[in-house]
Amino acid sequence: MSEINIKAKIDEQNSSPLSSFIDLSKPFDIEGIPLKLYLLIAVLSVVVIKLGLLNQAGVSGAFAVLWAIGLFFYAVGERVRILKALVGGGLVVAWAGAAMFARYELIGQEEIQVIQAQIIGNGFLYFVLAGLVISSVLSVPTTVLKKSLVSYAPIIIGGLLVSVSSGIGVGFLVGIPMDEVVTRYFLPIMGGGAGAGALPMSEVYADVTGGNASEYFNHAIGVLTLGNLTAILIASLLVQLEKKIPVISGKGKLVKGTEQNLVSDEVIIEEEVNTHSAMLFIICILMTGIVLANFNSLHFFAWVTIIAVLLNLSRSVSPSMRESLKKLSGWGVTAFFVPILTAFGLTADFDVIIALFSLSNLLVIVSIVLGAALGAGITSHFVKLYPLEGAVTGGLCMADAGGSGDLQVLSAARRIELYPYSQLSSRIGGAFVLIIASYLFQFLA
Repeated sequence: MSEINIKAKIDEQNSSPLSSFIDLSKPFDIEGIPLKLYLLIAVLSVVVIKLGLLNQAGVSGAFAVLWAIGLFFYAVGERVRILKALVGGGLVVAWAGAAMFARYELIGQEEIQVIQAQIIGNGFLYFVLAGLVISSVLSVPTTVLKKSLVSYAPIIIGGLLVSVSSGIGVGFLVGIPMDEVVTRYFLPIMGGGAGAGALPMSEVYADVTGGNASEYFNHAIGVLTLGNLTAILIASLLVQLEKKIPVISGKGKLVKGTEQNLVSDEVIIEEEVNTHSAMLFIICILMTGIVLANFNSLHFFAWVTIIAVLLNLSRSVSPSMRESLKKLSGWGVTAFFVPILTAFGLTADFDVIIALFSLSNLLVIVSIVLGAALGAGITSHFVKLYPLEGAVTGGLCMADAGGSGDLQVLSAARRIELYPYSQLSSRIGGAFVLIIASYLFQFLA
């Protein structure tokens, strides 16, 4: 068949009624993996689980299961147009699909615990996220980064103020007292996730008020989970709003007027690019962050972000190392997003979420998250940042579930390149919320 006929055949497929629902332009594989190889991975994963050998298979078995589950749902999310438009596509669908697997016991709790121990519990996630943070921060030109940081703090503050105000207002309308809105809804949602936010916040709550830390945490994690889902949905809706009002969008850039400044004129010799050195560089910064966090209450991911920012501002990293980090991030880091989000999905607690499904709770949660996006977006306009990117990073990434939530929100918004700014929100912004929580609990709880 000639090239002209092949092109005509593809055009005919994409113009068919089915193409309105499914993207037929993508090759018939599982995200680059030949279908036969994917099926072999899936079958072997089932066999290993059924024989009770997953723990013996170790990290290889855990990744095989996560790829078998996650890559399938990722491919569905990337091809089904309505899923891509409403929830952000593959990464979010991979997380949700894994959650449904666990919910309906298509994979047992014993296997989930093994997977969590191999992928999440061993700290592998730290290397992946640290690599993304460091490479992303160092890929931003120093002049652009300086301008971003000067303007970024106000949008976080703007998001917090509008968020708490809207939450209190809606709480008044539905009969939830102001003190409860602030301490049991606003603080958990804006506190930087579960591990670095809700969990330490529950201990602060217990120490300050004498209340029960477990009871507070169980409520907080449910509110936080619903807030995260709301943030993902709002991020998806912002992408649709971008099409209607393109002036609000920087198309992935946060700072206005930087479109011509992102291309480096530095010449990189291919032989100087060394991904092994980049891996060691990432580990050195990660270990430094962990050591520094041991002497204060700031989360070590906040320290990783701060160190990367300081290295960028001081121009201490060579162009070849920046390029090595970029190359490593382009393959080695992003390749693990799907299994990591799938692992998180396997531990999602639907029962806690369902218990909070009352109209009053939902209205307060939505108002807090929406207020964060509006406050950050409006403030962005006045500090010369793009409102859409500001709303996503300074607002929704404050209101999501931390590290994994940042990935989900940015994926839904098609703004994964803004991950470093989301870390400023989740980690540094979250640490700030944790500090003020200790004071608010004294007066409101």
